[in-house]
Amino acid sequence: MANKKVVWIIGGGSGIGAAVAHKLAEAGWQVAISGRRVEKLDAVAEGHDIRPFPMDVTDGDAVNRTISEIVAAYGRIDMTIFGAAAWQARRVGDYAFDPFSKVVDTNFMGVIRVTNPLFAQYDRQGGGQFAVIASVAGYFGLPRSAAYSATKAALINLLETMRAELAPRKIIVRMIAPGFVKSELTAKNDFPMPFLMETDDAAKRIVDGLCNSDRFEIAFPRRMVWLMKAIRFLPYPVFFWFTSKLLPNGKK
Repeated sequence: MANKKVVWIIGGGSGIGAAVAHKLAEAGWQVAISGRRVEKLDAVAEGHDIRPFPMDVTDGDAVNRTISEIVAAYGRIDMTIFGAAAWQARRVGDYAFDPFSKVVDTNFMGVIRVTNPLFAQYDRQGGGQFAVIASVAGYFGLPRSAAYSATKAALINLLETMRAELAPRKIIVRMIAPGFVKSELTAKNDFPMPFLMETDDAAKRIVDGLCNSDRFEIAFPRRMVWLMKAIRFLPYPVFFWFTSKLLPNGKK
């Protein structure tokens, strides 16, 4: 038991986070999961070597307390996977502050709240891994998903910076960019989702990438990644013509 590695999954109560938690527990990791919904965490943990630590990523005090509790329980944290996410459907062209800020506070500032106290723990123990679930939606400005897409783009940029800055401290930063994966969030979508993946398949790819490589970008499915990156490099007149086609009823 003492030799098992410890992973902390933030957003482990459902979707990709829950599936990854199960796969890492089956692979012999000691798994701590966090999220706001206690009943969801308990359901994921049942029957596995998984321990719930309820936490809201918008509460800085709760983040600090949870890190201390996990270290007290396990002695260290070898890898952290941040997968908490918020998404709200908005009308095209509506950038109302309150709903926009809620998405930013969870998806981006939630990561920021975790970083310093977690990295201080990594320094004390001699290093660790920090992986964040971004999205292929962060590769360019995606119509109808302004807040979500913007936070994922910001995360990709932040993680690129962290990868270089934290390497000397033996902190390995990873960026996970899935395409469309079946989850509570994607169930809300009312638009076509090409290459939609099963949650279990996405979890397998994430676990394989984290445990069997040290590469920065774990992005899938490959056809979706290539398509999104190709669109990003289109000349702007062509790019905006294409993205205008993604608006409902051709609205501009």
